[in-house]
Amino acid sequence: MKRVAGYYFSHYSIWIYILIAIILMVISYYYEYIFLYWYVLLFPIILAPIFEWVVHKYILHIQIGKVVVLEIQKGLKKGDKINILIEGKEKEVEVLKVNTDSMKVGYGWARKMKFIHDHMELLHYGHHKDPNNIPLIFAPLSSILILFAFLFLVSFTATFSLGVSTVFLLGTVIYYLYYEWIHLGHHIPGYKHFFSFNNSLKKSHQLHHFRNENYWWGITNSIGDKLFGTYKSYYEVEVSETLKNINAK
Repeated sequence: MKRVAGYYFSHYSIWIYILIAIILMVISYYYEYIFLYWYVLLFPIILAPIFEWVVHKYILHIQIGKVVVLEIQKGLKKGDKINILIEGKEKEVEVLKVNTDSMKVGYGWARKMKFIHDHMELLHYGHHKDPNNIPLIFAPLSSILILFAFLFLVSFTATFSLGVSTVFLLGTVIYYLYYEWIHLGHHIPGYKHFFSFNNSLKKSHQLHHFRNENYWWGITNSIGDKLFGTYKSYYEVEVSETLKNINAK
């Protein structure tokens, strides 16, 4: 517990989320939103199983391509296509820039927007390459603040209620603080979660990282996996070749 708490509370983003939660609590209390719409605090808990599954599978694991720098090959010019090995996979890449002694090549979205690849490395690709690297366990602050803003706007658009949207965001921030704790605990060897079902989730999450990244998407729950058929036993799933390089498919 102390080890997890030490890592958790030493990360600057956690204190920012706590500050946001406190501000939302004060606003909700002052304007009496919390008394009128207390039940909205339950919505993030209800939505989390599906939201978590969808975001993990379709956003965090999206393949966007890559940009790399190679030694120059004679006769090639910008726009040419060549086949090279990238992270053990043969890929057709486009020559993006030719310098005096090197050239930049790429494929997928990243060849036009390299900054997206760089951000995905921080957001999730790097986490799979080095699952127990503590800083990479925490999502980039910018991504989560954008997520909070997006969810607030969605809730406001759906309800046209500032009170409902504020309480919904409060519940979301509190749940996300819980999410970060659980995810961190999943990656601390020897740590036992307080609730036994979270220890089962820890085993599943380890399988996601060290057996096959295409299953066991749930972090705080396994409901989404059980609904969509991605909750398997150890022997039902073969070891994936792309466990460490989820962008290399």
